[in-house]
Order: sequence, then C-alpha cells, then structure tokens
Amino acid sequence: MASTDRNKATRGCWTCKDRRVRCDRGLPSCANCARVRQACQGYGVRLSWPKIGDTRRAIVGRVSRPLATNYKRTGIELVHASYFDVEMYHYLVELRATGVDDDVVVHPPNLILPLPLPLKLVDLNAEDLELLQHFKSIAFTTLATFTADLPGLRDTLVRMALTNQTITSRAVLHAILAFSSLQRDGLQLQATKHKTAAVSALGASVKNGIHTTTEATQHLAANMLLCSLEIHMGTSSCGHWLWYLMGARDIIKAANLDTQIFRSEVGDFVLWAFYHDVLARFTFLHWRRGELSQVLAQELGVEGGWQRDLCGFASKLKINVGPLPRLLRFFGDTVDTLCDSAKGAAVSSDALRNEIRALERNAKTVTAPPMPPPSPANEAARRLVVVTELYQTAILVYIGRICENRFGESRDLKSLIDKGFAQLEQAEVCERQFPMFILGCEANTDERRITILSLMRRTEEKTHVRPLDCLRRGLDSVWIQDDLHADQDVKLDYMNKLNAVISSSPTPPAFV
Repeated sequence: MASTDRNKATRGCWTCKDRRVRCDRGLPSCANCARVRQACQGYGVRLSWPKIGDTRRAIVGRVSRPLATNYKRTGIELVHASYFDVEMYHYLVELRATGVDDDVVVHPPNLILPLPLPLKLVDLNAEDLELLQHFKSIAFTTLATFTADLPGLRDTLVRMALTNQTITSRAVLHAILAFSSLQRDGLQLQATKHKTAAVSALGASVKNGIHTTTEATQHLAANMLLCSLEIHMGTSSCGHWLWYLMGARDIIKAANLDTQIFRSEVGDFVLWAFYHDVLARFTFLHWRRGELSQVLAQELGVEGGWQRDLCGFASKLKINVGPLPRLLRFFGDTVDTLCDSAKGAAVSSDALRNEIRALERNAKTVTAPPMPPPSPANEAARRLVVVTELYQTAILVYIGRICENRFGESRDLKSLIDKGFAQLEQAEVCERQFPMFILGCEANTDERRITILSLMRRTEEKTHVRPLDCLRRGLDSVWIQDDLHADQDVKLDYMNKLNAVISSSPTPPAFV
C-alpha cells in the first residue's frame, strides 16, 4: 500500500481489524500482532464472500418483472462454440478470400462430423470428457501409422471405447485417455492412472478369454495405444513399448487377424502394428546391448531369436495392401536376413548378397501412388505419397550402404542421396523418424545438416509430434563421429557406426 510515511501503511492490518483493535500500521507487519503473538495478516487485498442470508450482498438478485408474460422460464440455454466451429469459420474465410468457384469446392474431411455414438457418456466425468475431446481434436494426429484416413482410425477407436461396456472396450477407453493426458499435460498422475486401468482391463480380458473378432481387435487397439504412449514417453518408459507391441503381435497371431486385413476395422490396426514391428526389428539389429537384450528376451518369453518372433505374422503378409506396406515388408525381410547372419546362420556370403540384392530390386519396383491435386480434401493422401517416396529413398540408401559395408561393393549413391535431400527440402514437415535418421546420416555438409535440423524444428513447431530429442541426439553423434574421422582415407564402418550410435541410447529407440 502507498503511504505518506514510508514506515506506515495507509490502513490497519486485517488481524487488528478482525480483533477490532487499533493498529499501529507498522511495516512490514503490525507491532500489535507481534506483542500479542498473533500472525499478522498484512495489509493487502482480501477477498470476502457473502454469507447465507446476507441480502445486502446477495450474488443473485430477484428479477423485478418477468421477461415475457406468456413464457415460462425453465432454465438457461447456451450455444457453445467448439474447436470444430472455429475451424469451419477459418475455412469459410479462406474460401471467401481465394474466390474459388462453388462448383469445384470439395468439403475438407476435417470438417465432417463423426458418426453419432450410440452410448450416452454418463459414466465419464468432466476431466475424462475433456481428455476424450482433446484426443478427437489434437492427440490422434500424433499416432504413428501410415493410413491415409487417420480421422477414420480415430473415429473407430472412439467407437470401440464407447459403444459397449465390455472389458476390452474399457481398455481402449482408458488407453485413449492415458495417451491424451500424456500428450496434453506430460507424464503425471492422471496419465498413469488411466494407463494402469487400461493394463488391468487387458489382463482381465485375457483371463476371461477373447472369443470374438471384435474383442480381439479392441485388445489389439488398446495395446497399440499403450505402445504409442510409451514411445511418446521417450527414455522415461524404459523401453516398455516393446511389451505392448509384443502383446499386439500375440493377439494378431492368436485371433488370425492378419487373414482379415481387408476389413477396414481390422486392417488398419494390423498394419499399425506391422509398421511399428518392422522398425522395432531395425532397432534391435543395431541395438547391440547383449546383457539387456537377454533380459528383455527372457521377460518377453521368446529367448533364442525373439527379434524375428516380434513380427511372427509378417511372413503371412504377402498381399498387396499398398505401396508403403510393401516397402516395409521388403525392408523387414532385409533386416531379418541381416539378423540371421549376425546370429551365425549357416548362409554363404554369396547367398546372403543375392538375397539382399533381390530384396533391393523388389523395393525399387514399388511405385508410389500418383500425387493428387492440392486441396484440403487431398491433404492426407498427399502426405502419404510424400512419406512413401521418402521411405523408398531411405530404404534404398540403407541397403546400398549395407552392400558396400558387408560385400565390398562399390556403389554410387550420390544421385539417390541428392534425391532424398531434395524430397526433404520440399517437405514442410516430416513426422516419421526413420527417413530423417537414415538420410540425416548422409548429411556430410553444413548445408545438409541445416536442412535436417530445420525440418525437425518445423515439424516440432507446426505439428503435435512427440519431441525429436532422441533423433537429434543420434544424428549429432553420427555427425561428430564423421567429423572426427574426416581426415582419414578410409571411412568409418557403416554398420559399426549405426550399432554404436543406436546402442548408446539408454532404452531401445523407436524410429516410427
């Protein structure tokens, strides 16, 4: 409080006022309070609320006259503006500014309301409803899968969580809420509570038995949501994303879900698990942590070749389900072949080289879908084309380096690497880490390293993707090793370099 006397307050303290005694207005506290050993409440502003029956300070007064003589007021009706409404407004303003002909306008998919849900959300409290809304509007965009219809996957997940009260449905619901809480607020008690509830529900469903395809698909969806949650936690998860990926693989095998891949409500989840599984096998090809690998293998119950078991259903996936899944199948077969060789399989060097070359030729034959014309409705399809082309380039660069390293072949990869960096420079963002890591390992100039770092910065700023700190640390380590060895005539061994950098991570990194 301001005062003409610097040592006095302009009014008495609240303690003296409550005691109804004269205050000496001393600063910083009242001497009267000190003398009687009372805590001085100071001189600041103190809020007070009217007591019950205090008509003079009542918060709500009586209406002096009715608003309408022929209208009986039953309650207050409010019109709520949601995130969806704001997005539609921006869309309408953009249409007006661009002056696009009404006949050629295609309504964007993000402005289509989801199908109504048959369940009233009576069992969700306000906090859970907020988390569910956050998942539907933002958090779902960070799920790492290669479906062109990510909003469709979101709607399927929400319907799974809310359409019935089965144990597997509750597992999906709590997994959604845990993932949404982590994405919005970081690792805290609320996310842990929902994660624990989801894991408990999964355990109960296994004990009771999974009897239908619907229950199996819900179980698979909950596992993949928990796998994604652990990946978003980074090193805090201690690599537990593998546990849930293993659970997803077991469900796929036990329920033969891979044979029903053309059913949209099943296929998207099978391919989601397949995508994570292939890149997990890449991680463990290079994550050479012998003691911890044995511990993980023992706990997962697949000692003696658990890397291949991690995707036991992949060998069945020989159907044409799109360019990107085909690319990943050839890449996964390449990784499996190298894993077998690393474990001492009785395969000659020529046979190994011929097998790798055959897989390389297969990867080259994959053709990305044509780029659709730019429009809001085609945005997801255009991103999928860009991701497919990036993956193809990165996979071919990786196989080329393996052939140089393992078989002593002389490969001219300059044009392929130039193509990859041209793709990265044209990309506004890149939410998939594997292409950025493989092409980033080829960044031997400051300009190309700036290209990679700028792309990562734009991705973090313009999307809700998880932090790319692990990827950034890995590339920094690769670049430092290359710079330290720059004056030598012989390059560092490619496989050993990747092994050392990936193994330096405290937990198995996920390059999804």
